Amino acid sequence: MQYVRGDAGAAASWVWDSDLPQGDKLNLSRFIERFPSFTFTRDTADSLNTAESNDGVVLPPHLRRFRSVLAFVHPPLLVRFDFYDYQIDQSDSTADIWYAISLGQAGDETLAAFLEHTHCYVVGGWHGSDDSYLMVDTQNVNDERIFECGGDDLAYALQDGGPVENIVEPAFASYSSMLSHVVAMRTWQGEVTQAR
Repeated sequence: MQYVRGDAGAAASWVWDSDLPQGDKLNLSRFIERFPSFTFTRDTADSLNTAESNDGVVLPPHLRRFRSVLAFVHPPLLVRFDFYDYQIDQSDSTADIWYAISLGQAGDETLAAFLEHTHCYVVGGWHGSDDSYLMVDTQNVNDERIFECGGDDLAYALQDGGPVENIVEPAFASYSSMLSHVVAMRTWQGEVTQAR
């Protein structure tokens, strides 16, 4: 995928020149300011369209809007959060969980299962584990929240024939809020950078 890349100064301009609400601008700015030495990325219409085509999904407008302003960093790194906006099963484990943040961040079968049964699209996943995925709602497209669910939880719910709605829970108020909660980033080789 082709992204636009820029340093912290460029990324700050993307944010403050955008038409995002003030609260979202502050969230994204907090993320940039915490990691000023990194290279940041934003999606283009082509990269978002490619993700939709590859994954068989229509991205919610809010996700397209956020990622067109600020998507993540380059090269992609793992992230650790300080806490979630909502109380979830993983709330007591934030110090132990490193998430990969990327559109379609799941295996093909897992991605398809979440889309079919929960109407959610994966935008992040616990690195090395199937226990926690971060997702957006593709059915209620005005709901900007980031949701969380474990792959095993979905498999057990489908096996038991229970309602899958009960296993998907909100984790963050929005994509911008999720990024604002990043307090450390780690390379795939294990080098950690703490937020400033």
